[in-house]
Amino acid sequence: MKILFVIILVLSFLTEVLAAVALIGGPEGIAAAGKGGQWSMHYGFAALAIASVSLWTWSKRTVPAVITVAIGVLLVFHSGLAVSLFLAGDQQPGQVIHTVLAGLLLVLFLQRGKLAG
Repeated sequence: MKILFVIILVLSFLTEVLAAVALIGGPEGIAAAGKGGQWSMHYGFAALAIASVSLWTWSKRTVPAVITVAIGVLLVFHSGLAVSLFLAGDQQPGQVIHTVLAGLLLVLFLQRGKLAG
């Protein structure tokens, strides 16, 4: 379980950093600032924030309270995004990634007692 937690922290970080770079640097990103409708750019900065959860957690990844908060925040984020992408139906790769991460995070949440120490 501890290895799975580390893998998920790394995957979540990498996924969201790559998404942030693509969204902030994309055609509706920072280059289009001031033209209205920069939801892509806004989501890019939000993706950076959620990626930071892995960094903030890293040094305390064996502390039960930190584990619970990190898994809880990531679970809500990836679950919500999976639902949103499923409803939109136009970004299957993102839908699969977020659904898989949400499922693994649910398993970790239910088994979080095995992650401490």
